[in-house]
Amino acid sequence: MTKSVGDLYIVNELNKQSKNQSTDVVKETKDSIFVQLKDGKVLISINCSVQFEMKDTRSNRKALLVFLRLLKTENGKHLVTFERLSTLFNLNARQDSNNYYRQFKESGEDLLSFLTRKKKLSEALPEIEKQVLEMPLLSISEQHKLFSTKHPEYKMCLTTFNNYYSQIDCCKLHKRFLELISIEKCHPNKDRILNEILEEGAVTPQKRKVIKTVFPELKETEDKKVQEEISFHKNISKFTKHLLVMFLVASGLNFEVIAQLFGASKSSIHNWFYKLPYLQSTIQQSIKYWSGIITTDEKWIKINNEWFYMLSIVDDKTGFPLYFSLVSDLKADTWKLFFQRFYRLYGKPKLVISDGSKALAKGLREAFSGVQHQLCKFHKLKNLIRRIYESVEDFDERSKMLKQAIRIFSNTTYFGRKRCAIALMNCRYTSVSSYVSKNILGDWGKLTKGYTSNSAERWNKKIEKVTLGRYGLKSTRFVLQLVTSLWLKEAIKDTRHFEECFLHEINMANECQQIMNKCNILDDIRHNLFGEIV
Repeated sequence: MTKSVGDLYIVNELNKQSKNQSTDVVKETKDSIFVQLKDGKVLISINCSVQFEMKDTRSNRKALLVFLRLLKTENGKHLVTFERLSTLFNLNARQDSNNYYRQFKESGEDLLSFLTRKKKLSEALPEIEKQVLEMPLLSISEQHKLFSTKHPEYKMCLTTFNNYYSQIDCCKLHKRFLELISIEKCHPNKDRILNEILEEGAVTPQKRKVIKTVFPELKETEDKKVQEEISFHKNISKFTKHLLVMFLVASGLNFEVIAQLFGASKSSIHNWFYKLPYLQSTIQQSIKYWSGIITTDEKWIKINNEWFYMLSIVDDKTGFPLYFSLVSDLKADTWKLFFQRFYRLYGKPKLVISDGSKALAKGLREAFSGVQHQLCKFHKLKNLIRRIYESVEDFDERSKMLKQAIRIFSNTTYFGRKRCAIALMNCRYTSVSSYVSKNILGDWGKLTKGYTSNSAERWNKKIEKVTLGRYGLKSTRFVLQLVTSLWLKEAIKDTRHFEECFLHEINMANECQQIMNKCNILDDIRHNLFGEIV
């Protein structure tokens, strides 16, 4: 299919009609179109190359997508797959075209009902609003799951639900919060919930204005952040000491040591560390170049006796982190949202490298359809070697199997690698055999390029080093600022991903020189260690 402005062209070569046609077929023209009306169905057979054009509108696209899916060969096989349809119509994933076809089926295979389905869904808004007002503290994804269970007649995806969710009357929501607080039933953090709505929902400028009118504190907070960020970009030198504090914290120094270096109180250093809350988004917006090949991994972090996970995406070519997020679980929906946010910032990657997590793979497929996905060979090798050590007691046999395991990923020829994998799959040890069969040969197409996720592993090691050097992590805010500080350190060290931006204006050496002169560290060392009188 090729497209031009305002028009949509579809060209498909169809197979010839079967020789055994029904007797009540009406032949329009010779060797062209056959029409059969029977049992409430219209069967159309086309025996020639077809080309037609029509205006490029949303309704026409939906109708054409369903029409192309209905085309079948003479043996009953669909002519176009959902994967191909999504590619032709520039949809994000195979599921998108599948959803359109499923909606057509649910509309009784009536094209008019299918194309006017949006009107039916709009009737769900009062029900969504009612549910949200009853339980306003649930997250958007939880609201969607609950609504889908209670109202199966309205079949909508999470994105559609978000669109209707964002249309809820803010005045009613505000009143409901006040009721819950007055009866002391809960203590909701409305700022967090409303910020989630603003971030995840398709909020129009008018709706955003209404939210800020009802909740003026949100507007004040946002305006203050905007003014601070503008001030930061206008006069970087004014904030150099704050950047230096973050740099030193990322280098492993604690607040007490930094306070001695600056000749300031520990509380002042604490405040300076949190002075630039917008730095993460500032670095993200400054990144202009990346290779398109990314590797992703997670790092567990214990914060205030609760487990969290730092998800990261790193440029595989340079090892520079492009995006990270702190989450509370590793479900497929969490990975999907993580990849969608990366897509909004950077676009679609060429290749993604990861470990063998099933939840990650599912989230990746839903967020990036058609993107190549390769698994880290070292993760596979490590797991295989562990199983060999656990299962094989004989030293000679174990040594032989370990060599075969290494050759799976190191042999220079494709068939040589696969031959070693098949040999291990046919061994007499069930644990080793089943792992090779399911996790190596079963994922063989994702291992052929021989990639590793070493770039993400190295970034995780840096996160581990800077977090374990603390006397306990008390809040997610501190962890995010700590990792942002580490990111700043990496950005100052390697500016290949940036155009001219605030990083090039930071004079860290000059700031360090002033501090060293002010503290007279050499005099202190002579006095404390050698007893010299200064």
